[in-house]
Amino acid sequence: MPRPPAGELVHDFGGQGPVLHLAHANGFPPGTYRQLAAALSDSYHVVGLPARPLWPGSDPADAPDWHPLAADLIQALDDLGLAGIIGVGHSLGGVLTLWSGLARPDLFRAAILIEPVILPPAWLWFMDLMRRLRQEARQPLVQSALHRRRAWLSRQNCFAHFREKAFFARWSDEALWDYVKSVTRSGEDGSVVLRYPPEWEAHIFATAPTDAWRGVEQLRIPVLLLRGAHSKTFRPSAQARLKRLLPQAQSVTIPDSGHLLPMERPRETARLIREFLAAQCGPA
Repeated sequence: MPRPPAGELVHDFGGQGPVLHLAHANGFPPGTYRQLAAALSDSYHVVGLPARPLWPGSDPADAPDWHPLAADLIQALDDLGLAGIIGVGHSLGGVLTLWSGLARPDLFRAAILIEPVILPPAWLWFMDLMRRLRQEARQPLVQSALHRRRAWLSRQNCFAHFREKAFFARWSDEALWDYVKSVTRSGEDGSVVLRYPPEWEAHIFATAPTDAWRGVEQLRIPVLLLRGAHSKTFRPSAQARLKRLLPQAQSVTIPDSGHLLPMERPRETARLIREFLAAQCGPA
């Protein structure tokens, strides 16, 4: 499919200082991270490039795995003339930032990987088996995405729908409104509909990388690993193994948070990022 111009895609949160790129998670457009960006934008110019699922007319069949999405990020940063920036990636975005840093170390001077989808080896063996048996579509996350509600009468109705979900229990109302506003668009009948296609979200879950560990130890830039204490995605064993492979990395577990810690604890996340960058890269 034609690649939209990077300048038309970029979500500019504003701010002054070195460029900091926020790579978003599956299902959560860049605008979801407004509070985290706001807590960083007095020292950094924060931008976010929407991944392929948010491109108009994009087709999951064109991305059999996550590697084309990493190539998209590299190409967009090149198109924007950016290099030596700070890469912050959450979940899917953490893997894309990692892979981009491995392929093009000139693009980043530091990487902050928040809850990256880098799973324990035993889990990856099972995922690979499921794919060999062509059963990946039966995974609960895939089925949940495919059956996701897609339309509401209004954004207020959408907010109320998500406010009742345990998944968002640790989110402030402000953070949840940021998500609602960024993940929906106006429908033809006055309703609001999801702008992040459930088919894409399911496809991303179904194709979670089984090769995410490959070459990790070759990353040479400073790295901060952030994990939510209650996360069921970035497991303690994976966090510890990454730390062994990346001796230059700092690793922090944030209490009272889960996989969505940038929205659950945006100010704490921003504080840790700022302290890490000040120590590694000097004042912004």
